Amino acid sequence: MKVIYLLFTLVSIISAWTCPACSIENDGEFCTDCYLPVPPPGMEYIAPATVIIDGDSIHVAPYFIDREPVICRDILDWFAEEISYVEQIPIYITGQEELLMPGENMGEDFRNIVFVRYTPWVIYKNAQNGVTGVTVQTGCFDIPATSVTFDAARLYLGDNGKRLPTRVEIAAAVEAGVIGIEDTWEVMNAYSDFISMTLSGIIGTSPARLAMFSENQAPEDRIMWEWTRDAWEQPPDTIPNLQSPYALILKPLDPPFKGTALREGGYYNVIFRGVVPIPWMEQI
Repeated sequence: MKVIYLLFTLVSIISAWTCPACSIENDGEFCTDCYLPVPPPGMEYIAPATVIIDGDSIHVAPYFIDREPVICRDILDWFAEEISYVEQIPIYITGQEELLMPGENMGEDFRNIVFVRYTPWVIYKNAQNGVTGVTVQTGCFDIPATSVTFDAARLYLGDNGKRLPTRVEIAAAVEAGVIGIEDTWEVMNAYSDFISMTLSGIIGTSPARLAMFSENQAPEDRIMWEWTRDAWEQPPDTIPNLQSPYALILKPLDPPFKGTALREGGYYNVIFRGVVPIPWMEQI
């Protein structure tokens, strides 16, 4: 019932809309012909489909998917509510305690700040190490939210009535031309000055000399990965194994390019988006 609840709560004011499944004009919450719910804001409808994965034909039930990945602006308030203490930051961002940089390392004016290296995230804290706020560097509010751990991405989407997509859902969305790619270099360039401030003085080099900032990488190497709900080496037509420490990550190409990542980590080149399944549409 949570999915149905979401479909009502995500839609604030219903105006006239054209059903993407049957092209009927509607002004209510459900299509009068096929009963498809009005698409939630920012999401696209993917009809039932069959995709080819590793040579096998896999059926995909209908669903809505975010057109764009979650951006920093979307998740700021959620982070601020979820992260109570500095010690909890790695659970949600990067998964690595050693990437936390106390602001006092850069001067007394920054004593109530914790920087997270390789990321745009900035955490405000009090004298007791309680987190009082979360933000990002100027110019980074509308870039994809990177370095978010698998569990943090899953919990954030769950609190918003969504979930991570499966491998076959990403593949179907790519085939439908609904989702595109994000360029790692373009995203990280938005906060290269910040990385220079928090990292270069420590390792003695500038962001321009780091491999992750190589504008000259091959285009396919610069495409950002996306978290999926699936575990690494899990058959694509099975229930996702959420107990595995390794997740399947994808580059949304046609066909998607697959890789793996530790779910406890958050990575500068891994982003995420949400889906809302609507399996009852197949029964109508």
